[in-house]
Amino acid sequence: MKSKQAYATLPHVPEFIGWLATQLDSTTLFKHEYVDRRTGAKWSCDSLYGAYAAYAWNHPGNKRLAYNPGSCSVSNDKALDALRADLITAGTDDSKVLQSTRDIMAWGGVTARNAKWLEQNEVDLGRMIHDVAAALVKKDPDHPVLKSKALRFNSGMTKVYSLLCPDFVIYDSRVAAAMGMLVVRYCQFKGLSTVPAALNFPWAAAKEAETAVAPKRRNPNTGTLQFKRLRSGSHHACWNMRASWILSQVAQHPLCSNSPLRIGKTHAQTLRDIEKSLFSIGYDLSNFA
Repeated sequence: MKSKQAYATLPHVPEFIGWLATQLDSTTLFKHEYVDRRTGAKWSCDSLYGAYAAYAWNHPGNKRLAYNPGSCSVSNDKALDALRADLITAGTDDSKVLQSTRDIMAWGGVTARNAKWLEQNEVDLGRMIHDVAAALVKKDPDHPVLKSKALRFNSGMTKVYSLLCPDFVIYDSRVAAAMGMLVVRYCQFKGLSTVPAALNFPWAAAKEAETAVAPKRRNPNTGTLQFKRLRSGSHHACWNMRASWILSQVAQHPLCSNSPLRIGKTHAQTLRDIEKSLFSIGYDLSNFA
């Protein structure tokens, strides 16, 4: 808890939370568009809510957990609810946790390498994942479990922990890109020439062939506003906790109580929907400046 409070009081953190809460429904700051490389279709939004409304993720079905393939927000929510319940029910049973986490990787399209690692580390997998989850809940980036060189924390594992830990968002390359975009807009609003250290959310490149004709931009760097690269392991875990804490504070901030992202929704639903907004925006920042 001490680490969370220390982060909460770092320069620009409270100001950024308040600013984002007041701008959550802005129809000018977060206009964005790009071309979906898979379909060739143009995607666009005029606000964070618009990005949420335009959210789509094509996920496979799962006969064991009784959900069908889909792509809309409702379909993905149903899949995630089933995956969360299954992971929690698995407890620390290694074989059940292995099956559950593999299904989560399949939903997220990150099976490659992750499934192999999970299989190779099946022994004590349940205890390991729950130990990491417990450390994340404590919001202590200096916890020995999160400092361990053996910690596996990447775009696949963030999806697992987002289902186990309350108020914990998925922090993958798309969400990271969009977080950077938000910070750039904040810096421009405040007239800052450099990114505050506490808001320097690291970015990661999209996984695609080096020969891609139109590579997707996940790098939010704009002029003198420069962001660091994301590293797997403790670095990823630390910034995942920071992003989760900030977005959780925004999701319950009184200044955005009338936002369509909040009306009629629980705090957990609002936080997940903000995550979806960022995921949608962060696909490609090529037109962002």
